[in-house]
Amino acid sequence: MKMSRILSRFTLTGLLLLPVFAFGCDEVPVGTNLWVRLTSPVTTFTARPGDHLSAILTESVECDDGVIFPLGSQLDGVVRGVRKVGWGIRHETARLEIAFTRVNPELGSSIQIDASVAEVENARERVKNGVIHGIRSTDTSQGRINSRLKYLPTWNPYSDTALLAFKLGFPVFPEPEIYYGPGTDLRLVLASPLASPPMAEDVAEIPGFVDEDIPALSHLVAVLPERSTTTANADADLVNLVFLGSQEQVEAAFRTAGWNSSDAVSRRSFMHNFYAFLDKSNYPQAPMRTLLVEGEPSDLNWQKSLNSYEKRDHIRMWQWKENWRDQPVWISASTHDMSATLSVRYHSFVHHIAPDLDAERAKVLRDLMIAGCVSQFDYVERPGVPSVTRNATGDVMHTDGAVAVVQLQDCQSSMLPVPDVPSTTQFRAGNRFFRFVRRQIITFRSDVLRANIIYGTYDLATMAVTSLRKHPNETSMVSERNIDVRKPRRKIVAATQPQEGTSAAAVPAE
Repeated sequence: MKMSRILSRFTLTGLLLLPVFAFGCDEVPVGTNLWVRLTSPVTTFTARPGDHLSAILTESVECDDGVIFPLGSQLDGVVRGVRKVGWGIRHETARLEIAFTRVNPELGSSIQIDASVAEVENARERVKNGVIHGIRSTDTSQGRINSRLKYLPTWNPYSDTALLAFKLGFPVFPEPEIYYGPGTDLRLVLASPLASPPMAEDVAEIPGFVDEDIPALSHLVAVLPERSTTTANADADLVNLVFLGSQEQVEAAFRTAGWNSSDAVSRRSFMHNFYAFLDKSNYPQAPMRTLLVEGEPSDLNWQKSLNSYEKRDHIRMWQWKENWRDQPVWISASTHDMSATLSVRYHSFVHHIAPDLDAERAKVLRDLMIAGCVSQFDYVERPGVPSVTRNATGDVMHTDGAVAVVQLQDCQSSMLPVPDVPSTTQFRAGNRFFRFVRRQIITFRSDVLRANIIYGTYDLATMAVTSLRKHPNETSMVSERNIDVRKPRRKIVAATQPQEGTSAAAVPAE
């Protein structure tokens, strides 16, 4: 009798839900995020309005718990507007406006969309109202000395001889044109609602761990350290990811996903850092500050950047002293760098991180999933982890406290684009003669516009106001990246007192 009542309720529930699955969701609203990866290059130096480009989705788009556009769906885009620097006679900075107009799922016909760019991940360029704004080549530390301070002898600490030596020693002139090669990650937002979209069929989802493994996962996370520390024993980054797999699988997964390892700290790496800082470019293998777990430095370091020294995704990994199901366990702390300064206190370059740790956790998962390197994953909650805390440099961090436990596999994806040559960091517009003349023209323009007492006073006041402001982490608890964190199907609660045989309950995600 009891079984019949259960079956009746199940049947009734199925009938009530049937219309939802049959007709799909009503609308995908304006402002919905779409994370995509370019599969074709685009640059302001050669692009023209109307040029086409392509991308793939790196995160599925869902509506009413159903998938509309699955992971790996193809997108068609178009260049709507472009302004190149060229010789630098008319413009000092470049602009680029691109939009994506169609999604072509693997199954079914193409669907019209209207999506504009809201963010270029780890880019030095800024995005405003869907338009990507390039940098000004003279807006650098050496550019300020060259074009402004030399005309203010009472404020200028450099003599003419010293200024000449500085210019000869650091002849750095950042590339002002915008270039994004295949592999560049973009966050798009829908500019128009998508009414009654059809639901995708036969979507393969990455499964969670089987129920028999849940108690063991709960016990594993319960005994792990919650955070790393500095060499001075100050609390640093929170542990928010755990990987299960061999070192070969870890290395293959991150390299396939487009991440790089980290160089050791040395005089050479410091100079490379310094050049990237002056050139407003990236250093793909930049060293990371040493952090410890139980007194040991990280075994593996990974990072991903684009064309900015200040911005990068990075993760530190420690091999845990115990295995799980005869597999190595890698506890990891991932954060996203948002700005960088040359610190007098730490005698090195210091990065400040974005406050939303869960967004960075989602970024790592998204990259490994699109690379086909994840066989299963789940989230394990740690109730004792504070939702708001700070790292060793005082940056605010906020999190839901959960650890993503990821089972790695041999990567099986063919959706990732092949990196273009030249890469984003190697791109240079035109030949050397063209770039030399352009540099002289842009520098002259900057001298005329900014090498005067009026602009010098304005610039000094702007720097003073900026320095007096609190760090963004102090005033904002909202991630600047605005990533749609993929909601877990469930979260397992870590055991508070792990003992052999103790069970842990799995609760649905909110």
